[in-house]
Amino acid sequence: MKSEVLPQIGTIACVGAGVMGHSWATLFALHGHRVHLQDIDDEKLAQASGWIRTAVDLFAEKGLIKKGEIAPTIGRISHTTELDEAVEDADFVMESVYEDYNVKKQVLKEISEVAPKEAILASGSSKLLISEIQKAVKNPGRCIGAHGFNPPHLIPLVEIIPGEMTSDQTVDRTRSLMKSLGKVPIVVKKEVSAYLGNRMQYSVNQAARDIVESGIASVEEVDLAMSTGLGLRWALYGPFMVSYFNTPSHLIQRYDHSGLVADGLEDHSMLKGKTFDDLVRWRNSKLIDILRAVDRPLSIDSETG
Repeated sequence: MKSEVLPQIGTIACVGAGVMGHSWATLFALHGHRVHLQDIDDEKLAQASGWIRTAVDLFAEKGLIKKGEIAPTIGRISHTTELDEAVEDADFVMESVYEDYNVKKQVLKEISEVAPKEAILASGSSKLLISEIQKAVKNPGRCIGAHGFNPPHLIPLVEIIPGEMTSDQTVDRTRSLMKSLGKVPIVVKKEVSAYLGNRMQYSVNQAARDIVESGIASVEEVDLAMSTGLGLRWALYGPFMVSYFNTPSHLIQRYDHSGLVADGLEDHSMLKGKTFDDLVRWRNSKLIDILRAVDRPLSIDSETG
């Protein structure tokens, strides 16, 4: 049986020109898409224009694009205060408005009445239930969550959250688009508030507050513990792999009460075809690179005693 050919996504509308909206617009333009950036506030659009220029300039400065690509990239982004104008020819709409059910439902309702019927309507919500949001949308099967992490033009992860009425094709097209942008899409298998990344982040933030309020450490010391300890490891691998590196032979016995950890580790891409020694060498090499990148190089002094 032939696999279904997914409709191509060309023009993209970014609704909301704030911190997230301008970053999404930057990413789409960097990858050759024509982008309509919309906001009801002219001042926000002007501010976004400056942010986009700064972001694209930095890409050139870091050698990720050529200097001659700066103007064409920025030129692919148009600005408007009119919602109809932004979405009327869009293949994909990225909504980044205020995090509130009523606001998002109203905006996406208006978008769904004007955008082409095949257009995907993606909400950038960071915690709200897509099944609730899509109740307001005409043809709700095309409505989906696409939660990026600030700034999405740099942070690879994007959580894809189907609602109860989201079609399989909408999921597939959204995932395909995000992969084409160099993103790392994870489709959330069960719809819950705050999804995946933020649920873990909330737990860490609560623990950090408890530590400060209990007098165990200061705000700065908590941040330092993260940026010079946990955060360095988490830049390379997640909590299960951290435990694997610490106690590889006891990880499953310690944490696996459901069988899911054992199954997950067996299929973990990091463990495929590698020995424990291979992984330790890779980890140590990458940690040295990260420490150099964040201006915390290892200082080795052979003159001791």
